[in-house]
Amino acid sequence: MDSATVKIDPLGRVIAILGTTPQGQGHQTIVSQIVASELGVEPRDVTVVDEMDTFTRVWSISSGTYSSRFGSVGTSAVALAARKLKSKLTEYAAHLMGVTPAEVEFRDGGVHRTSGKAAPYSIKDLAGRAHWNTESLPEGMEPALSATAVFGFTVAKADTYGFIAEVMAVEVDPDTAAITIVKYVTVHDAGTIINPMIVEGQIYGGALHGLGGALYEELAYDDDGQFLSGTFMDYLVPTASEAPDIDIAHVVSPSPLTTLGSKGLGESSSMTVPAVIANAVSDALKPLGIGITELPMTPSRLHALIKNARKTR
Repeated sequence: MDSATVKIDPLGRVIAILGTTPQGQGHQTIVSQIVASELGVEPRDVTVVDEMDTFTRVWSISSGTYSSRFGSVGTSAVALAARKLKSKLTEYAAHLMGVTPAEVEFRDGGVHRTSGKAAPYSIKDLAGRAHWNTESLPEGMEPALSATAVFGFTVAKADTYGFIAEVMAVEVDPDTAAITIVKYVTVHDAGTIINPMIVEGQIYGGALHGLGGALYEELAYDDDGQFLSGTFMDYLVPTASEAPDIDIAHVVSPSPLTTLGSKGLGESSSMTVPAVIANAVSDALKPLGIGITELPMTPSRLHALIKNARKTR
């Protein structure tokens, strides 16, 4: 479950307040994009507040950024809040025009009559009237131009289910045990893709995490229990130099459970890369009778496997 609030201040500025805090996932970019699309404004005109305070924010025990859930749960709450606010603006403008809500439509950042030549009401105009002339509001409508939405699921984790398929071709140097990734293709079904650039960045990030666990990162101890990889001099992680080119493709089947049809994505390749590269290396070393059953595949460990295999042949 997650929450979001979208409001308009007296000057007509749009503000989105989140119930969750990002750690680099691009919440501000995505939320401004969603709210702008719903309200017909530019993303640069939307201010996103993502600092989290459980005392002042709408919050639940399941709020947060984890398990690839913001792209499905958080965005759903944002979209619903924007739609609730848009509905309120539409009702208010219809009241000012003296017509029913069915006779107006919200588009291009304002409310327009569906027929006739009546001037439309922009968001900025409605904000000024609502804040400074509350008597102009319909009977029973609260003065504040604000809407909060909470989105959740009855099926545990159904919100984050995406799908992924990966293929990798590698070469293994039989003398140095060095692994070269020749080709790496990854195909994702993350439902509706909200921001392609952020999606690509998260795929690359997840893939590099997976490569780190498969080839480099190890909590190593000696026979006496002494920790041997306590610094980044000894605990290796992949850098930009080790990052392979990735061919990324998408199959889009929108989720029926989320507001925008989006699914989880961010952690996907981190889980599949260790399996796909281990299988690829196993296939490359199949003539020697070697199958990879342990990670990471460090050069020293792989070299020992190759050396032992040659001795027994």
